[in-house]
Amino acid sequence: MLRTERSRHGPRGPIAAVALAAALLVLPGQAALAVDSTANELEPNGLAPLLEQPTLVQLREQLDTLSAQNTELADQNVVLVDANGLLQADNSSLAQAIEEMTRERDRLQASFKHFDDLFDPLEADRQLLVELRKGLPETRVEAQAQLDRMERLALSSNPARLGQLVDRVSENAPAFLDWRFTQFASTQEASQAYISSGANAFDSSMDDFRSAVLLSVANRLDGLLNVLDRIR
Repeated sequence: MLRTERSRHGPRGPIAAVALAAALLVLPGQAALAVDSTANELEPNGLAPLLEQPTLVQLREQLDTLSAQNTELADQNVVLVDANGLLQADNSSLAQAIEEMTRERDRLQASFKHFDDLFDPLEADRQLLVELRKGLPETRVEAQAQLDRMERLALSSNPARLGQLVDRVSENAPAFLDWRFTQFASTQEASQAYISSGANAFDSSMDDFRSAVLLSVANRLDGLLNVLDRIR
């Protein structure tokens, strides 16, 4: 019984192999087509898309690189933020400095305007001091001319402070000039006439006028020095 089953199924394996071989021999064209089809599937061009796809390791390397770049950019951003804060602080300081310089410029412009206003009074002061240093001229005409110049210069220099004093000098000048250019017989007679004629009032008023001129010039020079001190 066993022998019958073996004889029924056993020859099928060898027979199938022989039949397949015969088919390959009988149909060589169709076998070649099958082989070529398999070869085409294994061509390098067919594997290229698969080979070009990044691997997991490459993706991780790219991720690490991007993470490192992101960290570097974050650090740079912190530095830029700090630098921007410093620039804003510097900008505020510069704006404040510009504001202060603008105020100082306005003060200097006002000071220069003050210089223009002071020029004529200072020139009057200079000439007035020159006249006060002079002695009394030898003739009455020259003496009167000198007093007239001092009166004009005093009114140009400081009329508010010197106006009344120079008026007193002018009022007392005629009596003094009469006495000064009169020939007296003796020194005693000249001394008595000096008091009785009122010539002594001229010297008193002239002393007051001279002191007021010096004080006026000193005050003006002090104001000028203050202006120069602000400019330096």
